Amino acid sequence: MAGVQLRLIGHMTVLIEMDGLTILTDPWFGPRGRKERTLAPRIVPPAASLGELGHIDLLLVSHNHIDHCDDISLETARDKCITVVGPRSVAKRAKKLGAKSVVELEPAGVYRLNKRSGDRSSQVSIEALKASHPLASDALAYLIRGSKTVFFSGDTRYTPELECALKSAQPDIALVQAACAHYPLLGDDGMSLPEAAALVRAIRPRWTVPLHLHCAGKWLDRARGIRIRRDNQIEVSAALKAWRAELESEGLGICILGPGEECKLCEK
Repeated sequence: MAGVQLRLIGHMTVLIEMDGLTILTDPWFGPRGRKERTLAPRIVPPAASLGELGHIDLLLVSHNHIDHCDDISLETARDKCITVVGPRSVAKRAKKLGAKSVVELEPAGVYRLNKRSGDRSSQVSIEALKASHPLASDALAYLIRGSKTVFFSGDTRYTPELECALKSAQPDIALVQAACAHYPLLGDDGMSLPEAAALVRAIRPRWTVPLHLHCAGKWLDRARGIRIRRDNQIEVSAALKAWRAELESEGLGICILGPGEECKLCEK
């Protein structure tokens, strides 16, 4: 049985190929302009431009923040008739930029993507899960279901509701946020390494891929004082390797990808 091909473009942008369908998550190819460079200082450039990725069936967007979706991606979706799936704020933005194939989802909503090639047909369903993000009230996480089930966290805190939904879904692969911002009055806006590890231990996917690691200022582990910067990538790499080793010792599969790297998981 065919597996799931993953290629990390950078940050939360992952090219997923499964069952003959190609999905690009949280498409961000910036930063562009002073505001974006200030609010989302990228430490490593994206591994490719959107135009270099070939055919894409769907853009899957978790929430409407600048490091998760950019205008050039939505404009490309308009020009190439790529379907955009996301929460209300993303759908509104995509339509404003002229995208024609736009699907707005709310928690528990499902979109089915069908594709026929010759005598073969494929179907993948996208199920929206409620995310917990203090600065994005309509943020979503997703279950991508085909021959395998892939969980894409977007930016979300670890919540009992999310754990319950994922235990029921039993994803084969979990693409999880592993670094987050922290605000004095609001707390964390998602998961860092300790919370990601707790979620993975609870749901026990066959494979986990940590994401959200290429924007300066995000906390990888606040308790240990590790924050992502341009000048501490050796420290970040060591923390990720230790995280992987700990989870692998518990029987969990961990795949750490750098921008441009790819892997094929769950081939059997």
